[in-house]
Amino acid sequence: MKIVLGYILTYLYLLLILLGTTILGKKFQYKEETTRKIIHIMVGFSWFIMVYFFNTSIHLIIPPLTFIFINYLSYKKGLIKSMERTKNKSKGTIYYALSFTILATITYLKPSFLPYYGLSVLTMALGDGIAPFISFNFKFKIGNTKKTFTGSTGIFAIAIIISILFNKYFLLDYTFLNYILIGLSASILELIGGRYDNLTLPLGLSLIAYLI
Repeated sequence: MKIVLGYILTYLYLLLILLGTTILGKKFQYKEETTRKIIHIMVGFSWFIMVYFFNTSIHLIIPPLTFIFINYLSYKKGLIKSMERTKNKSKGTIYYALSFTILATITYLKPSFLPYYGLSVLTMALGDGIAPFISFNFKFKIGNTKKTFTGSTGIFAIAIIISILFNKYFLLDYTFLNYILIGLSASILELIGGRYDNLTLPLGLSLIAYLI
């Protein structure tokens, strides 16, 4: 029964996010990039629902796996307008779900990987999602990239905060230097990832956080 309830609440939560951002976007005339980032942030919290109900079982893989296909259909057909870029088609939402699925699969095969799964996807969700809002009025670009210094600094700070919280809860035995390394790694992985940052950031950061 707990597993069934987990599926219901996970899909209901995700559905409410998509419907809510669509309605709010139309009512308040939000830019599509704003609704995309709200979805980007909020979907990350589905990790808590799935872990609570599914723990490290195979069920942890199913919801993100289904959203690879849903997001791909939306990318091709424009089914969910609030999470798609109309002018510059991006596969970011597909990569987002793919990262969730890969890390969930690793966690299923190696349950001790759970904290690093959560740390990395939440850094992706919050860091990459909040960064554009942080840098909105301070667009000091990094080289020829679309990334900004303030956005990268925001990801650095968020990664450190999340790693501190996870360290306290999961007793990961991180030190101050570990926090700095995780923060720097998150910023660099997001920067070099470019259009693939929804893959490079969570996958790379989870590996680094695990190895240290």
